[in-house]
Amino acid sequence: MKLEGRLEAAIDEGRASLLARDLFGFGATARALPGEYDDNFHLAAPDGSQRVLKVMHPARERALIDLQCAALKHIAARAPDLSLPRVCRTVDGAKIASVEDAGGRRLVWMLTYVPGRPLAEARPQTAELLGSVGRMLGEMDHVLMDFWHPAADRPDLKWDLARVGWIRDAIHVISDPRRRALVERALGQYDAEVTPALPRLRRSVIHGDANDYNVIVGDPLRRPREVSVIDFGDMHRGLIVAEPAIAATYALLGKPDPLAAAAEIVRGYHAACALDETEIAVLHTLIGARLAVSVTNSALMKTKRPHDSYVTISDAPAWEALERWLAVHPRLAHYRFRDTCGLHPVPHAARVAEWLATQAGTAQLLALDLRTAPSLVLDLSVGSRLLGADPAASESAALRRTIFGAMERAGVAVAVSAIVQRAATSSRASASRR
Repeated sequence: MKLEGRLEAAIDEGRASLLARDLFGFGATARALPGEYDDNFHLAAPDGSQRVLKVMHPARERALIDLQCAALKHIAARAPDLSLPRVCRTVDGAKIASVEDAGGRRLVWMLTYVPGRPLAEARPQTAELLGSVGRMLGEMDHVLMDFWHPAADRPDLKWDLARVGWIRDAIHVISDPRRRALVERALGQYDAEVTPALPRLRRSVIHGDANDYNVIVGDPLRRPREVSVIDFGDMHRGLIVAEPAIAATYALLGKPDPLAAAAEIVRGYHAACALDETEIAVLHTLIGARLAVSVTNSALMKTKRPHDSYVTISDAPAWEALERWLAVHPRLAHYRFRDTCGLHPVPHAARVAEWLATQAGTAQLLALDLRTAPSLVLDLSVGSRLLGADPAASESAALRRTIFGAMERAGVAVAVSAIVQRAATSSRASASRR
């Protein structure tokens, strides 16, 4: 059933306190929390205990609440050390109650409260903290791999990164042509890189919305800082790699080095829930896609609810992040993520090195550290004095003799050409790089 936004006559804080007391036996003061569709309240009891009351939009299906309750129960049983919300029962022992409201029948449920502050407000956001966020999500997803619920298949969920194509029909609402071009570029990369890979990308039930307001960071004096995630309303059976991609998308907002911030999320996630090479290869594009979906959805919601600040809370930072992220070369990000996950940065390079090791005369080459080895920069351009005016000097055999002769005279093992980007090594070993 389609949700059209928050109700005009939302449940107020006084009514929420009564619902908490009458339905759950929890006497507390209620304070409204932000939300896109549902009414959520922080409950504080006189004894200091806290809860969260959730009063759902009338169009919200019960099956989606059942999904969240079942998933949280599954996680609690398999990973009890994770500091995630727990479902509270009503006075009758039920997980979900229902009440009649002016807007219709409303489903009501309650969760334990996770103390802390949103990642968006946590300072400093160190590499250790971002790694902990990734690790927590990885640990959660690892235990969800054998979890299933019929409501997890949500073909109309706009945040599912396996279904990014819906924004194609909504791009027109972005009035700024420069910004619209950024979204079109991100969508083009998705079509080229992710769409062909979709059949090979693993799927499972994931949280699906680890944004910087849903990730909760605990006591700053505790090391490592405890992290959690709230709001499981976008939970669905989706791409496993979408989980770290989404978390990385929000972790990089406002960062001077967005790739470094994203890499820390990926590092932590991979340590707890290993990604395969195909998943790592699409991370850069999925991050750009999530940003594109976010800004397009914000522009679309702005046309429908121009005075609702909730739907545009991350609008400006997301546009800035999208532009900066698209400036990061996809191959650079791919290699960085591979290195972060403990793989050889360049795909297939490890296999090439293994093959070279079987060939005669390459042991010395493989032992070289090209970052520190003495080297010689060669000019192999058209006007090179090394090659002279004879065209034959550029032919393979003659060129090889010239290069190795220059290296021998300089007493170096490595030579690099800034023009053709080749490296060679002497002492019975040679190789070229591009």
